[in-house]
Amino acid sequence: NSTAAPAPLISSVSATTGSAGSQVAICGSGFGATQGNSIVTLNGAPVTINAWSNTSVTITIPAGATSGPLSVLVASSMNASNPVTFTVTAQPLPTPWLDQDVGQVGIAGSATFTNGTFTVKGAGSQVWGTADSFHFAYQVLSGNGTIVARVVSVNPTSATPGVMIRDSLNPNAMSAFGAYFNSNAYLNYRSTTGGNTSQSSAAAGSLPYWLKLSRSGSTVSAYTSADGVNWVPIGSPQTINMGQNIDIGLALCSNNTSTLATATFDNVSVTSP
Repeated sequence: NSTAAPAPLISSVSATTGSAGSQVAICGSGFGATQGNSIVTLNGAPVTINAWSNTSVTITIPAGATSGPLSVLVASSMNASNPVTFTVTAQPLPTPWLDQDVGQVGIAGSATFTNGTFTVKGAGSQVWGTADSFHFAYQVLSGNGTIVARVVSVNPTSATPGVMIRDSLNPNAMSAFGAYFNSNAYLNYRSTTGGNTSQSSAAAGSLPYWLKLSRSGSTVSAYTSADGVNWVPIGSPQTINMGQNIDIGLALCSNNTSTLATATFDNVSVTSP
């Protein structure tokens, strides 16, 4: 009669929180002298193994990992160790980026940055009418400048991601929103504080798709592109007399205060002439 190997035991971990890319040492017993087909899972998904011995395993938290139980599963029985709860923390936005909800959004949003990609989560009812509600990852720009971003994904597709310039973080502020929705690009703009929002549009394509918004003096221009090289204007330039210091960045509105949408952006740049 063969006796099943005892279940592996985790006695300690070097950290119980960390962002994607961080390294964690797991100490214990019964892991097996070599890895073979053994694995470590975090919330049910395999992680990256860096080193393996009977009493110590070193892992890297992979991109896209989610918080949950961390377990060692030893081949061939795939006996699972005791689980240790590990919390995946988001990497903060790089300086000088900030983020916050604007207006009455319903569900709090967030923004993170990993490996060149911004992930924005936002609710909100609209960027329209006389006041907006959405999540905004932004930086402060003094004077003239341009933001470029490629919208990689949005979920659900009924949400509206895009690039934005605002006179302030007030919901009724003068603003320009270069937005992507349903394979079209839009410029939603409010040229007076508390005024109504107007719209121009241009045909776009399926994601990923590029957006650009520029301010020169009191003139705001929006563009869209399939490749980030050949730009098509979204309507004509608009006159919006915003202040010297404006908020410029990435916006996401779920168009439903009970839904938190997620959008990813890459190739993001904010430049001044």
